[in-house]
Amino acid sequence: MNGYERVMATLNHKPVDRTPIDCWLYQKQFLERLEADYGPREKFIEEFGIDVFVGLMPFPNQHGRKFDIHELADVPLEDPRDPKWLNFTDWNYDFGGTNIATAIRDHKGKRCVLAHCWGMVEGTSSFLGIENCWMNLGGNPRLMANFFDRYADWMCVQVDQMIEAGVDMMTLSDDWGSNGTMLFSPKSWRALIKPYAMRVVQHARSRGMPVNLHSDGYILQVVDDIIEMGYTSWHPVQESAGINPREVKEKWGDKITIYGSLDVIDGLLKFDGEELDEYITERFGIYAPGGGFIFNGGHFIQPDIPPLRLVRAYRLVNKLATRYGTLH
Repeated sequence: MNGYERVMATLNHKPVDRTPIDCWLYQKQFLERLEADYGPREKFIEEFGIDVFVGLMPFPNQHGRKFDIHELADVPLEDPRDPKWLNFTDWNYDFGGTNIATAIRDHKGKRCVLAHCWGMVEGTSSFLGIENCWMNLGGNPRLMANFFDRYADWMCVQVDQMIEAGVDMMTLSDDWGSNGTMLFSPKSWRALIKPYAMRVVQHARSRGMPVNLHSDGYILQVVDDIIEMGYTSWHPVQESAGINPREVKEKWGDKITIYGSLDVIDGLLKFDGEELDEYITERFGIYAPGGGFIFNGGHFIQPDIPPLRLVRAYRLVNKLATRYGTLH
């Protein structure tokens, strides 16, 4: 199986030759350290059989300034059919990844090409700023919902553009959780976020595209909703926010693919050597039996991670991934 086949089979809870493997190597300063100590990203993804490559969608606000909540209704959402969304190059100084078109060109047919896109809250925060976005979810829910309605329709057109370009899978990135609980009540989330995110997810699924949820933090209150909405996988299942991996596997492991398990704080940063080996081996033992698991870090690998620690970790990951193959 190649990477694309392996990921698609896993998302559909079908047998695979080994557990799929991912590693988000898209932080520029870490990549510079990796190249100095080990070699370029391309060497890493080939040596360790990385099955996914991510292309990033730029933030929807390309106007060069932030807006007030009362301006939001009149802010134009630029043409989602414009090729610039898939070919964007004007990244922040610390981003070391690539755009969607380049990911397709370089990895289509070998790996699952995953487009990382911005969900309701994160997309809207690019217009308002993060603090103002959260404040207005509570203070001006009607105005926020009106914008989410427009943004969801805009994102549905983006879905069509990505599918036609050759994207295999998409992530909707929207951080809904904090430590030990959600950033807002499940009731508010169901009223303000769920209907609009679900519109995008359902549109993508109707066209055959799997949709991954990236949400940091503790969101166990709404996992059943997430499955109902049609998400096919969930990243990162953040243990450092209080999530119990055994509870997740037991309750939802047959309903949604777990995409992650290597917590960048309480795993990769905290442990090294045999302790890190034990950590990774234990997570494979929890999530991998029966399939429905894609191994990945919890976020972009950050510059404070020693590169050779990551290399050592992924040598073990390769061995464990083969051990838990389900294709016999």
